[in-house]
Amino acid sequence: MPHGSELLFAIGAGDRLVGAVEFSDYPEAALKIPRVGGYSGLNIERILALQPDVILAWPEGNGSRTLQRLRELGLRVFVSDPNSYEDIARNLEVLGTMVGAEEAGRREADDFRQQVSELQQRYLNSAQVRVFYQIWHDPLMTQGGDTFISQAIALCGGRNIFADLAIRAPQVSIEAVLARNPEVIVASGAGDKRPQWLNDWQRYPSLTAVRSESTYHIPSDLFHRPTPRFLQGTRQLCQQLHKTRQWLTTQVE
Repeated sequence: MPHGSELLFAIGAGDRLVGAVEFSDYPEAALKIPRVGGYSGLNIERILALQPDVILAWPEGNGSRTLQRLRELGLRVFVSDPNSYEDIARNLEVLGTMVGAEEAGRREADDFRQQVSELQQRYLNSAQVRVFYQIWHDPLMTQGGDTFISQAIALCGGRNIFADLAIRAPQVSIEAVLARNPEVIVASGAGDKRPQWLNDWQRYPSLTAVRSESTYHIPSDLFHRPTPRFLQGTRQLCQQLHKTRQWLTTQVE
């Protein structure tokens, strides 16, 4: 899980990593860590050869059978699945304790909480904006309410139009999006560049998000990984929603 290695580097314990997965690419030093697999699967033999004291695992990215197999082989598995700002802070603290960097973990967690609190206060009384967050285009996928991305939308004064869905990453139809008429559409795509498919919404000029020119992009590394960098993505989102909020105000006037 890329966010696991990033969390360890955040508390100054990146040198403890003996193996990482394909997309563990931040900070730059993470690129030098030997690879033991990726989204397609893990190389258990290579993991065993590295003799790790603990394995950091993500339940959505690593199959339950694989994790169970690692446990059966006598390996200690720590499951990291932060799903809120507080979960991210707690992971920093727990990992700090685990690797003997308790003070650094607590310091990074407290700083993270402080920055979250400042953002919450800044946008606490902002007029609400309807937001559609698009993970992918084919199939069309979004975020349900029980996700850290949905929390970011709420923190910035937005309302996730699919917050009522219990599944974390549900598939939805174009018709459902049109019916809920978002004032903002945000996407991350698979990299740092704005995905071409985000422009496909221009086919629907009746959408408020299209009329207000509010189809925005946030780099996926800043918005799909539950790490301290998620705050950078949150700030970008808040600025985007504020821009649309100002446009909406002029329409009322």
